Amino acid sequence: MQLEKYISPLLFRYNCVVIPGFGAVLTHEKGASHHEKTHTFYPPTKVMSFNAQLHVGDGILVAHIAAVLSITYEAALRLVKDQVQLWKSELASGNALSLEGLGVFTQNSEAKISFTPFHEYNYLPASFGLQAIKVVPKAPLKKTRQQTSEPVVFQLDQQYGSNHGGPWRKVLLRYAAAALIGVSGALSVYQSYTIHTENKRVAFQEATKEVEHKIQEATFFNSSPLSLSTLEISLAKKEVAKPSFFIIAGAFREPENASKRIAQLKRSGYEKATYLGPNRYGLHQVSFQSFVAESDARAFLKEVQSQFAKDAWLLVLKK
Repeated sequence: MQLEKYISPLLFRYNCVVIPGFGAVLTHEKGASHHEKTHTFYPPTKVMSFNAQLHVGDGILVAHIAAVLSITYEAALRLVKDQVQLWKSELASGNALSLEGLGVFTQNSEAKISFTPFHEYNYLPASFGLQAIKVVPKAPLKKTRQQTSEPVVFQLDQQYGSNHGGPWRKVLLRYAAAALIGVSGALSVYQSYTIHTENKRVAFQEATKEVEHKIQEATFFNSSPLSLSTLEISLAKKEVAKPSFFIIAGAFREPENASKRIAQLKRSGYEKATYLGPNRYGLHQVSFQSFVAESDARAFLKEVQSQFAKDAWLLVLKK
């Protein structure tokens, strides 16, 4: 029988599959990796190894074969033992044993078995369907300097310089005079606009003050204030239900011991622990907490008895 085809499916679920009388195939998870020389990315996987010392069967492989073939456990165990015997004979003859889905087994002169796993099999369920990806690196782009054209420089002919007359000089003077007139006009317009804006701002401030003054005259009276009618409101007092159920943490003959118990309970997280006073026997009672509803009290009592104090009990005080 091809025993290896029953081992492979189990490697998806188990990290150790024992082959009775032969050894155990072990797996451990390995994260995603990258091979720098081949530029290949490998997904997460299970790395296989073999341990010949773990040869005592744990029942997983045999039970799996029995379920698949619909035979008894004993019959499946006999099939496994027969196949293992054939494997050992093959290795003892010096031949390599290649098992599909697992790897290659060899045996040296000292009868020690070595194992070389097949890396193309991935038994990690989370990586099912993922394959290795080879990425071809691109050559770096070469930066090229753009050739920029040299700036064009215009030079005036020296015959139109400052020491010579001519039409060019007259044109320059004409444009300079026009520019001076334009600047003067712009300055006068800007000055007029500034004065106009300032006048509007002052007028707006005066109008605002006048409006505020009118508002104050309308709001704050100078004569006697208006008489307001008295509104009587009657509030009905809502009666708060008083607790009738108390979870007792202990009863003490001395008040000091009761105070110590309360402090201990509060340190333990029972912030509502309180002193109830002496009972009819003169013992000073301490309560974990008080409740209005009996159901809440019994639920809290059950919690306290299971987590903190088994001797806690419920006290009911009738109204």
